[in-house]
Amino acid sequence: MSEILTFANLVHAISGGLGSAVSITIVYPLETARTRLQVDHDVKPLSSIPLVKWIFRREGLTGLYRGWSSIVLALFLTNFTYFYVFHGLRHVFSGGALVATDLGCASVAGVITVLVTNPIWVVNTRLKLQGVPGASSREIKQLKRPRYRGVIDCFVQIIRDEGMHSLWAGTTSSLLLVANPALQFVSYEALKRGSLFTTWAPTDSLQHVCNGVTAKMVATVATYPLQVIQTQRRAGFARLSMMGQMAATFKENGIMGLFRGLETKLTQTCLTAAIMFVVYEKLAATVFEMAGVER
Repeated sequence: MSEILTFANLVHAISGGLGSAVSITIVYPLETARTRLQVDHDVKPLSSIPLVKWIFRREGLTGLYRGWSSIVLALFLTNFTYFYVFHGLRHVFSGGALVATDLGCASVAGVITVLVTNPIWVVNTRLKLQGVPGASSREIKQLKRPRYRGVIDCFVQIIRDEGMHSLWAGTTSSLLLVANPALQFVSYEALKRGSLFTTWAPTDSLQHVCNGVTAKMVATVATYPLQVIQTQRRAGFARLSMMGQMAATFKENGIMGLFRGLETKLTQTCLTAAIMFVVYEKLAATVFEMAGVER
C-alpha cells in the first residue's frame, strides 16, 4: 500500500487531471459537435468545423459550451483516478516486461476509473443534450426541454426518476472501452521509450504532441463503434442491450452509422491528447524538480 500512496503518484494524478481540464476547455466545441453527430442522425452538416459554425450561428457560444462544467469535472476526476492507479500499479509491478506491465496496469486502471466515474459522464451527456433547439430526431426531442439546473440537480433527478442504476448506463460499453485508454497509454509509453519522433521533433513539447496524437489516433479508430453506442446509452434513449443497439444502428444507418462523427472525434481527441500530455509532462516535471523527487 505504501508503494501506491506516494507523493509521486499524487503529482502524476493532479498533473494528468489538470492537463485534461485545460485541453477539453480549448477543444470543447468539437466535443459538442461530436456528441450531436453520435446521437442525432438528422443533424447537418456532418463534418466538424462546419457543424461547429452551424451550432454557433443557431445557439451562440452557450450552445457550443453546453455541459462544459460537468465535463471538466468528469475529465479531471477520470484522469486523476486513471493516472493515480496506473502509475501506482506500474510502480508495484515495475519488475516485469515493460509493454506487458503497461498493458496490465492500464487495463486495471481503466476498469477502476469506469466504475468510479461513470455517473458523472451520464450527467454530462444529459446536460450537453438538453435544450438543443430544432433537434429533429425522436430521441433528442425527448431531451429538448431543459430539466436540469446543474450537475447536482441532474444527479438528484436521475436517481429520483430513473433509479440509481441509471447513473451507470453504458457501463458495459465503457468497460469494453477500457481498451481505448489502455491502447493509448501503452502506445504513448512505447513511443516515449522508442523516441520515434526525436529526429524531426527537436523539442520535448513537440515530441509529447506527436506521441500523444499518434497514441490517441490508434486507440480512437480501434474502439469508435463502441463509443457511439456508449454515448447513445448515456443519453438515456437506448433501451436495447449494447449489442442490440449496435445491430439496430447498423440496420438503420449501415456501417457509417457506427462511425458517424469519427472525423470530429479524431480532431477533438487528438488535439485534447496532445495538449493534455504536454501540460501533464511539463507540470509533473516542474513539480518533481521543485520537490527534488524522482519520477
